[in-house]
Amino acid sequence: MKKSLSFLLLMLVLVAPAIAQKSYKGLPVIEATNKVADYKVGNEWVKGNWNISPQIAVDELKVPVHNKKVKFSFYTDSDSISFRLKPGKSHQFYVLLNNKDYALTEIKGYSFEALKFNETNTVPAYTMLYEQNNGNTYLDQLRAQYNLDAIVAGAANDTEKALRMVNWVHNQWKHNGMNQPSSPDALTILAEVKEGKQFRCVEYGIVTTACLNAIGLPARTMGLKMKDVETIESGAGHVLLEVYLPDMKKWVLLDGQFDVMPVLNNVPLNAVEFQQAIAKNYDKLEIRSLSGADKAQYVKWVYPYLYYFDVKFDNREGVDFTRETIDSKKSLMLVPMGAKQPEVFQVSNPINYCKYTNSIVDLYQAPVMKSKVTTAQK
Repeated sequence: MKKSLSFLLLMLVLVAPAIAQKSYKGLPVIEATNKVADYKVGNEWVKGNWNISPQIAVDELKVPVHNKKVKFSFYTDSDSISFRLKPGKSHQFYVLLNNKDYALTEIKGYSFEALKFNETNTVPAYTMLYEQNNGNTYLDQLRAQYNLDAIVAGAANDTEKALRMVNWVHNQWKHNGMNQPSSPDALTILAEVKEGKQFRCVEYGIVTTACLNAIGLPARTMGLKMKDVETIESGAGHVLLEVYLPDMKKWVLLDGQFDVMPVLNNVPLNAVEFQQAIAKNYDKLEIRSLSGADKAQYVKWVYPYLYYFDVKFDNREGVDFTRETIDSKKSLMLVPMGAKQPEVFQVSNPINYCKYTNSIVDLYQAPVMKSKVTTAQK
């Protein structure tokens, strides 16, 4: 009799959660009184980033899955639900808000793909022009007016200098995606920031690039574009920058809007290396940030932009000169192998300023200080 009673009690304990789990239209239900929810992917928290929206027919959250599967947990202010999430698979449940409105929520898992480029070429097809910072009165003014030397004073190496500078620019203003400066140069942008203006990702890239060039670290702005850049009506591009670190002899990505530098195995990464690391080595990938940028949120946001990469042929600083071009094109775009060469930006804006390449070496040659940009002699 005691054995039967013990067995019955054990079965009640095991099935109690299932009995307690509410359901609606055949799906699990969790409750909430606050519209803001958190979620956890593996061990990484994403807090305050999700709004419960009963007015949306299916409120969809796409979640990156960096391995074959990951534990996903969704937390409201009073309830939670967890399950194993796989790439290409979805889970649906309802959130009952204030015991009144049901929000159908769908969690979709997706994976990352490492893009392929031509890595066999060893001779660049083009040479690019970089700032020599030799008697450049524009950079001298920028350096003195904003005391840039003090920002990097005592830095142990070029990596630390770059991290300090991108953090300084990041803290000059709050991002505003709708504003443009009267002139797209660092001195004008910073002067208008003093007047209370706020600017876009573009301006973070321009100012950080100029400040790095001013302290002797060759830098260039970089445009990122989504795979569907031709058909997306807005938000299809992002601007950041790359800096060449002489002590490491490599290009490194910096994002002034978010104050980040990607690093793998203690080596800072360029934009293409960053894309590859997200796809292949996410667990070891580090996002360095003096302001504490969140790895999971930044990677999820920036990854779709890491498809097309373009930089200018002429990366000199100043306002009183005409930039050099090649065949009347001002920029070089790196395109993945087999991908379309985009001709339009956001449906209606012609991309008529780029030459195209699939070759990594074209984009990642070390800076060569030349008097003008040319097509390399073969």
